[in-house]
Amino acid sequence: MIPETPEYQNLIIVAAAMMIAVLATAYALWVSTRQSGVSSGWKDKCADLDQKLSRLDSVFGSYPGLILVWEERTPISDGDWGNPRIYGSPAALASIQRFAAAGKSRDLAMRILNGLADLDTIGETDRPMTLRAHLGQLRRKGESFSVSIVLPEGNVIEADGRVAGRQVVLWLEDASIRGEDERTAISRFENKRLLANEDPVAFLEMFSRAPFPIWRASPSGQLLWVNEAYVSAVGKQQSSDVINEQVQLDEQVVEEARKVLTTQQRMEVVRDLVLGGRRIATRICMFPISGGVVGIALDASENASLKSLLDRHVRAHEELLNNMDEAIVIFGSDQSMSFYNTAFASLFKLDPAWLSEPRSHGEWLDRLREKNQLPTVADYKNWKASELSLYMDWPDEVPDEIWALGDGTTLRLARMRDPDGGISLLLSDITSNVTLQSQFNTLINVQTATLDKLSEGIAVFGPDGRLKISNSAFAALWQLSDADIEEHPGFDSLIEKSLPLYHDRVFWNELKARATDPNPEVRLHVDGEIKRSDNKMLTWLSRPLPDGATLIAWDDVTSSRQAEAALIERAEALEAADRLKSEFVGHVSYQLRTPLTTISGYSDFLQSNAMGELNDKQSEYVFAIQSASEDLKKTIDDILDIAAIEANVLDLELGDVDIFDLLDQSLTYVMTKAEDTKKQLTLNCPEDVGVIRADAQRLKQVVYNLLSNALRFTKPGGEIELGARPADGGGVRIWVKDNGVGIPSDRQPQVFESFKSTRGGAGLGLALVQRFVERHGGWVELESEEGEGTHVTLYLPKEAPAEHAQPEFKFGAEA
Repeated sequence: MIPETPEYQNLIIVAAAMMIAVLATAYALWVSTRQSGVSSGWKDKCADLDQKLSRLDSVFGSYPGLILVWEERTPISDGDWGNPRIYGSPAALASIQRFAAAGKSRDLAMRILNGLADLDTIGETDRPMTLRAHLGQLRRKGESFSVSIVLPEGNVIEADGRVAGRQVVLWLEDASIRGEDERTAISRFENKRLLANEDPVAFLEMFSRAPFPIWRASPSGQLLWVNEAYVSAVGKQQSSDVINEQVQLDEQVVEEARKVLTTQQRMEVVRDLVLGGRRIATRICMFPISGGVVGIALDASENASLKSLLDRHVRAHEELLNNMDEAIVIFGSDQSMSFYNTAFASLFKLDPAWLSEPRSHGEWLDRLREKNQLPTVADYKNWKASELSLYMDWPDEVPDEIWALGDGTTLRLARMRDPDGGISLLLSDITSNVTLQSQFNTLINVQTATLDKLSEGIAVFGPDGRLKISNSAFAALWQLSDADIEEHPGFDSLIEKSLPLYHDRVFWNELKARATDPNPEVRLHVDGEIKRSDNKMLTWLSRPLPDGATLIAWDDVTSSRQAEAALIERAEALEAADRLKSEFVGHVSYQLRTPLTTISGYSDFLQSNAMGELNDKQSEYVFAIQSASEDLKKTIDDILDIAAIEANVLDLELGDVDIFDLLDQSLTYVMTKAEDTKKQLTLNCPEDVGVIRADAQRLKQVVYNLLSNALRFTKPGGEIELGARPADGGGVRIWVKDNGVGIPSDRQPQVFESFKSTRGGAGLGLALVQRFVERHGGWVELESEEGEGTHVTLYLPKEAPAEHAQPEFKFGAEA
């Protein structure tokens, strides 16, 4: 730094001015001497001026810096350095020349200014300015400055600018050579230069032949040197072409170089560049050096591909984690939350705004505690410290934990340590699993208790042939002790223990094969019955289960078989008795027809007055004989019909039956008896009720029996309704309804049984009704209430089944 006293500075300026004047005078004297041969007095004056100039040179040479002096007018622009003169000591020149830009030696002042002009300075102003900006204000406005320039190597150059009359002076001083003599400073700088030149192959060939572009630029971004790879990358032939044309890798490089010089920090960026005719991802590294910037361009396409692949894997991994039902959260080694999936936020109902801010593991635990979503612990502070201590001290084994929360939720927590020291947590909501497990255990207990209550012996064998499940009845049937089955014995062991009771080894081996052979043709649903050596009868069945196991069940049917044998004997006896009854009834009925015919014939003969006219009393007796004969004849016919139906030898004579005509004729037939007893009969049936395929004679018999019953159990003055209407499917519903005495509810189940009469009679009327209707494929329904009357409804299909028709009709139906 130059002395701060104005006297010293003015002295220097005056000395410079005097030196200039002396030089001008010397030149004039020289010219004058040549032209006119000046006198010796002028020679003495020139000698005096030379001595003064020598003394002034000594003064300039003693200043440990450089001095640049401008005499021209104000510069046109900041890049216009003009033509300054340079003064200073050799040591200062050697020092500051190190930071000069490359160029010709005769442009030393410009090179020094280009090397230093764009570096930031440190001064009294708050806003940092470059030396170029300070010089511009000094030369335009005369604003003096005193700043320090910090170079990349750590050197500091003190710069001071002043106005001296019409001249502008810049003082530059390298603080590193203060106190050194010129010889020592020059020797130190020369040694550094020689050190860089000791191995030119290492410093020139290495960078020139490097397989990646390397370049050096001035502080203004101007290219100063490039290697062969750079030349090839920009499509040129020689490095001189690149330097002359200033071919940059792209437009951003110059701006980035200036930013590096400004910040004095290394810069690395990755972007796509066109190098050698190919567009590839390139990593550009630029760093400041003395007098400029060095840049290196490296092929980052592989790294870019790997990064892209890694990014895709990371996205896929995150997407996978986000689609998982389990809650996942990842904390880094600094305990900060670095990732969480959607299930995590949903499980703990965390506010997105809370999650959007950086959160630590401890803050998350505190949040869960506030929301009562942590397991209950006696000392939360110590528990939390224990959780967080895992970052520093990870044990060899970390078992899963079960968190039972206050709201009844049960979570399973699994911890994982990543290589960087972070911790990942996986939390599963196992509330349903715990509930299902509890229910399953309850079900197993109920199942075990249920199996033990069964009288059948149950045994379940696994695919390996070992007993898995059994109940107490199984052990009792085969006389096995608790010790025999508590160790889940194999099938062979149970066979040996069961052979004394049933010694057929072939049976046991086949049963074992069904339990252990995976072949589905062997694992069939089979059952059977065996008789053991103790005369007990056992039924058994084998059923394959879905899980590969086999269930074998045993049942002691000894008592059942004995009872069954007794029932069979009884059934055979009853069948024989029923057969005898049917034969007896048929025989008796047949034998009764002959005398009945005789009686009926003679009564008709007497009623015809062929033997003379009968008086009223005689006619009454004869009519009673005729009525009784007719009733007896009908009873005999009913008995024969019942016998034929039970013997399954009664065939229907099928034909087209008009239901309205059938009911009208039946009602007319019984109308006389109704008039005699003062009972009202009505027909409730549309004429177009329909035609069905049926046996007309049997249907008349059905309707007659229903009307006869209604007449018999309806008091004089009562009402009886015969009706019909179409039914779904083309059939017809027929009913007989009366307001007679009705049938008690306890006797209603017996009304359709043969020879079961609740109020006298043979008990065949309703029995035949049901038999005939069912033979037509229909059904009968009875509703009755004692004292209110009876309502009998029957349904007949559109066509009676052909199997109950006579053979000729069956053939016709098939045709």
